[in-house]
Amino acid sequence: MKLSRLNKFDIDKLDGMLSAMIRLLEGDPSSGLTFDELYSFQDEDGSFKLLDSYEVPGDARVDFCHTPTYIGSAILMKKYLDGEVSLKDKLEKALGASLKSGLLGHGYDAESGRISAMNIFIKGGLREILENHYYICPEFHDLIHNILHQYNSDLFWGYTKGTWGEDYASKWQEIVDSLKINRRLYIAYGSNMNRTQMLSRCPSAILIGKTYLEDWEFTMPHYANIERKEGKKTPALVWQITKKDEAALNRYEGYPKAYDKINIIVNIDGRPVSAMAYVMTEEY
Repeated sequence: MKLSRLNKFDIDKLDGMLSAMIRLLEGDPSSGLTFDELYSFQDEDGSFKLLDSYEVPGDARVDFCHTPTYIGSAILMKKYLDGEVSLKDKLEKALGASLKSGLLGHGYDAESGRISAMNIFIKGGLREILENHYYICPEFHDLIHNILHQYNSDLFWGYTKGTWGEDYASKWQEIVDSLKINRRLYIAYGSNMNRTQMLSRCPSAILIGKTYLEDWEFTMPHYANIERKEGKKTPALVWQITKKDEAALNRYEGYPKAYDKINIIVNIDGRPVSAMAYVMTEEY
């Protein structure tokens, strides 16, 4: 089915185009849609919206503006990872357009919509993007990692119920399990800026560079911590750590009871990346 951007609500056409995009993502040859047709359909704002405006009711905006953008982005992601590196700019624009809604669904279905969006990106190869392609749309990395931090924290504490009592535990756990990565970027402040100490805890760590955490203040409420404070900045180092290194840090930092995790966008040699930091919990 040929993609076109509609200026009126035609549910049959919209559903047909959405279905064709999904089948293309899943590698179904019956989609009737080619990759070249999809590439040329991408809008100037980076989206793959099927309506010509976002000024529509919330449920239609999610279903026919945001969701096709997630699918189109996941297809670009998949092709980029298959070696079509010329798609990098298109992929970055698409991932940027995917941020418009925070991946949330509409109204009471906000979390169900987010779960659906995460699973769409997983089909496109999200795990490999998170692990090996730090510099592609850092804002997107930041959003995904912080969603995963929230899921992990809520799963640990048992905060898994939605507005109507629906339990998201199994769906969150599936997503978390699908996106366990073997290495990540980690922001060290305080004592972990000491190379000898850091490498004694995390022997596989590789120093990526130095940075400042803008609008974050270094504090000592009990042990070292960072807290949001406009106008302040905290010196830090960014390390690449392995899954084993992260497990060691989790034990050392008392995660998730004493410290939780948050991803922050920082600049290393003028290039923004999203990296994980430990932040003391309110209770601790």
